[in-house]
Amino acid sequence: MAQSHTLVEQILCEGPLSASAAAKLPIVPRTRGGDPRPELIVRWHRKGVLLADRTRVRLEAIRSAGKLLTSRAAIVRFIEAQQAGPPTAEPPRSPAARSAAAAAAERELQAAGA
Repeated sequence: MAQSHTLVEQILCEGPLSASAAAKLPIVPRTRGGDPRPELIVRWHRKGVLLADRTRVRLEAIRSAGKLLTSRAAIVRFIEAQQAGPPTAEPPRSPAARSAAAAAAERELQAAGA
């Protein structure tokens, strides 16, 4: 619970913004339709963004009176967390790719007479 209390204090000290106010910040990427909708901020908090190394980064936010609050600094941290270099390890293969590789290896072994 101490982590939550620290996050609450941090967001409040950084200047809390509602999801709609946060979506209007110039650091939030624009869409073809114009300004991002507040749902984007909520989605970043709830689901986050999947990075190339298969980790997920989420926007820091708190709830107050049923409203989601974040800060400009939290959005900056969220965007910075996505700027990591290329993954150091190869990402895991999909189940279909593993099956295809296994079938290819089996054909290769049969062709070699094993």
